[in-house]
Amino acid sequence: MCFIIVLKHDWRIIMGIHLIVDSCCDLSPELIERINPSIAPLKVLIDNDTEITDDGTVDIQNLLKKMSLSRNGSRSACPSAEDFAKPMREHDQCFVVTISGKLSGSYNAACLAAEMVKEEFPDKKIHVFDSKSASAGELQLTLFLHEKITEGLSFEEIVDLGEAFVKKMRTMFIVEDLGNLIKSGRLSKVSGLVASVLSICPIMGENGQGEIKLIEKVRGIQNSLKKLVDIVGEQTKDAAENSIRIVLSHCNCSERAAWLSERLRERCKGLREVITVQTSALSTLYANRGGVVISIMQS
Repeated sequence: MCFIIVLKHDWRIIMGIHLIVDSCCDLSPELIERINPSIAPLKVLIDNDTEITDDGTVDIQNLLKKMSLSRNGSRSACPSAEDFAKPMREHDQCFVVTISGKLSGSYNAACLAAEMVKEEFPDKKIHVFDSKSASAGELQLTLFLHEKITEGLSFEEIVDLGEAFVKKMRTMFIVEDLGNLIKSGRLSKVSGLVASVLSICPIMGENGQGEIKLIEKVRGIQNSLKKLVDIVGEQTKDAAENSIRIVLSHCNCSERAAWLSERLRERCKGLREVITVQTSALSTLYANRGGVVISIMQS
């Protein structure tokens, strides 16, 4: 009699290259199931006495309430090197995606982890991608890498394509509630007061180097959203059909996100898809209630 034994394997090992992200990557439960990454959690620190680990179980409504009631604002703490090193040790080939190195120490922690693990296991292949972005931008890069892994490209090919992708990707965001930025000192009280009195909802983005820059000051959230659509439409006016993917992260404003998604579909003729997700706890810290983040990539 002949017996055939079928072993159940982790599909990540079968595919060969494993993805590791930090928790600023706004992965929905559906995307987590599809990509199956390891996630290194950042922490949200409120008033220096409350620490919340961004492990995917955070109640965003409760977090927003704590942020609004805080006296001194909120800040973040990056994952430890060991948070990245543990999954690196479990896989022969790894890609790591982090929030911009100019916004957090997460990238440096991941690089340190890679050095540690390579000293222990010299044959492992590990590459750390600085997304030079956050939130929707970090997710955009993660989706791209997952696609290339699925296509069966080599480790080295994907590294080259991924680094080129980072240079072309663009991320923009609108913050409606400036309260946490003022409390934490990222925005002066005078500037914050002026913005609040004039109902200014600034459109901001990354400068290509992972730093935040002001794109335009707009009065009123609806005008700001319309202007954002105009900017994206102008940037993508010459795009080929089905060549654009937009990732849209929103902070507790699903109706606003749906409206924005629909306007983007109308304006961007080359649009292939809009992927809409809720901000993670870490992204919520920056976007705050009503904030939206979009990442645009043209293939």
